[in-house]
Amino acid sequence: MTGVLGAIASVAFAGLMVVAGYAATPLLLAGAVALAVLVLALGWGALLDLPTRRGTGLVIALVGVGGAELAVRATTMTRPLAPFAALLAGSVLLAFGHQLLRRHGRPHLVESVTGTVSGQTVALLGGGWVLLPGTRLALPALAVAVAATVVARIVAVLPVAERFAGWSSLVAGAAAGGFTGVMLDPPRAMPLLAVGVVVAAVVAGLDRLLLTLASSRRSVPGTLAAAAAPVLVVGTVAYAVARLVG
Repeated sequence: MTGVLGAIASVAFAGLMVVAGYAATPLLLAGAVALAVLVLALGWGALLDLPTRRGTGLVIALVGVGGAELAVRATTMTRPLAPFAALLAGSVLLAFGHQLLRRHGRPHLVESVTGTVSGQTVALLGGGWVLLPGTRLALPALAVAVAATVVARIVAVLPVAERFAGWSSLVAGAAAGGFTGVMLDPPRAMPLLAVGVVVAAVVAGLDRLLLTLASSRRSVPGTLAAAAAPVLVVGTVAYAVARLVG
């Protein structure tokens, strides 16, 4: 049931991205990213079993929502990823500031810092969804990324032999992305296939890590965070590939 709930949530988040993207409004797409970020922030501490989960969620939400807003402003820049480097550096300082406010001896300090920074990074990567329609591959790249993510996530929860689980997600997600690219933009099917393959690989890899954690924690917020994380991460992954091959 944990896996099924996570797959449904991932499909919902990815569906929001594609609907908001085809609405051709960067603010609406940023809002969809911000919603996924908030879900991630609420459950990331439970997923990783971190101390001071409220503070961790707060700093993750601040960085992720700030990244979505920054992405809207960066759509007109020549190097739109450049401002994100400064925000990422600031997020590290924010994570340490959060630790300074902790009391009672700050137990599990290393785990808390690394877990918080990893959550902030995942949230920040979601801003790539806002930038993706501005690449030369445009909206077809967004649709391909969504298709690859959705299919890879669904296949990940199917009863497949353990040694084939990750590979089946990768192959199915890449095939779905490639098919979507052929249907939407046949002349640029190969660059779009590259987007689908890389996105499917990232989703399959994250699933192998996060689904195990979600199953062991048996927490609904943690399960939803594990569902939101792959969707957010592939935003910047898809954008980077689209820029390179488009």
